[in-house]
Amino acid sequence: MSEQDAGAANGADGFPGAGAAEHAVEAALVRPFLARMMAATPRPVDPHDVTGEIDAAGVRSYTMTSGRAQGTVPLEIESMLQLTPEGGMLLDRLQFERARVANLCRTEILSVAELSARLHLPIGVIRVVASDLIVDGLLVAHLPSFGVADDVDLISRLIEGVRAL
Repeated sequence: MSEQDAGAANGADGFPGAGAAEHAVEAALVRPFLARMMAATPRPVDPHDVTGEIDAAGVRSYTMTSGRAQGTVPLEIESMLQLTPEGGMLLDRLQFERARVANLCRTEILSVAELSARLHLPIGVIRVVASDLIVDGLLVAHLPSFGVADDVDLISRLIEGVRAL
């Protein structure tokens, strides 16, 4: 019996009873990234689809933001964003992340953090893209009040909310 025949009789790794299925499981445990790479199939991307998940892991943040780390309009993570009427009219001309951010802000006012979570993009990317949309007049930002310590109504609501817990 040749070495090749013995390997086939014993299994791919030379041990008795080790078949192709067990070898595949072992390979998946050793190199799990291979299974992810093989399972991924390219699919057409609709830039206006905000419900479908688009894998942004393959695209670098600096390409989405043209290499910028900050936008011209400073946005906090709690800044609320809303689409303007002009933005609604130009919505079909937007592409990629700009279209996705504008689409989400069309129906409801969302914070930078909410956009980041819904679009599965880093907060820094959302800040730069939203800043660009604000400069172009397509979004309006409702910035948080900086006098939170002086806002008696807010503090009262927070206390009532904590008591309700």
